[in-house]
Amino acid sequence: MFEEEIELEKKEGSSFGPVLVILVLIGLFIGGIGVVIFQSRQTVKPEEATAAIQTKLKAAAPASVTFRIGNVSNTSANDPQYKLLEKAGILKIGKGKGNASQVDLTPAGKELLAGLPSVKGVQDKTNTTTVYDLPLASRKLVSVGKVSKLTQDKFQVQYTWAWQPNKAGELFDIAGKFVQALPSYDRAMLIDQHGANFYHGAPTNAVILLTKGDKGWEPASR
Repeated sequence: MFEEEIELEKKEGSSFGPVLVILVLIGLFIGGIGVVIFQSRQTVKPEEATAAIQTKLKAAAPASVTFRIGNVSNTSANDPQYKLLEKAGILKIGKGKGNASQVDLTPAGKELLAGLPSVKGVQDKTNTTTVYDLPLASRKLVSVGKVSKLTQDKFQVQYTWAWQPNKAGELFDIAGKFVQALPSYDRAMLIDQHGANFYHGAPTNAVILLTKGDKGWEPASR
C-alpha cells in the first residue's frame, strides 16, 4: 500500500514538470511581447529633443572675429575687419610708420569690450600687440519639427535655429551699413574669413540624431 502511494506521487510529480515548463515559456513569450510593445512605443518627447538640441547649439563655437591692438603690421591693419571696426568707431588706426601702424581701442571700443566680460585680450609673444577674439553671434533654437524613428534607440529630429548677434555682431551683419560701406572684395573677405553673416536672416533648417544614453536622449556621436 505504501509503495503504491509513493509510485502515485512520482507520477503526479512527473506530470507537473511539463506544465511548469509550459508556464515558464508562456511567461517568457508574454514578457517578450511586452518588451517589443514598449520599444515600439518608445519615442523622443519634445522637451527631451529641445534639451538635446540646445546642448548641441551651446557647444558650437560662436561666430567671431580676431583683431589686434598695439603695434600692428601694416598688412594686418589693412585687413577688412580693421577697416570695418574703424568705420564703426571701435578702433583708431594711426598712420603707418615703417612696417607697422599703431592700433588703439577708442572709448566706444572699450565700452563694447566692457559689455563682453568673457573677452580677454592676450599678449602676443613679442609683447607688442594684444590679441582679441571677439564673439559676434551664438546659435539659438527656434523650433523643433518632425521626429523620425530610425532604430529602436536612434531618432532623427528636424529643427530650425537662428543667429543671435551681440552688439559686435550687429556691426558685422552683411546687410548692415558698415559692411555695405566696404568694397566688394573686402565684403567677400569678411564673409569668408572674418565672421560677417546675415545675422538677421531666415532660420536655418537642420537635423540631429539622438541616441539613448545614461542621462537620457543625447546627440549621437555620428
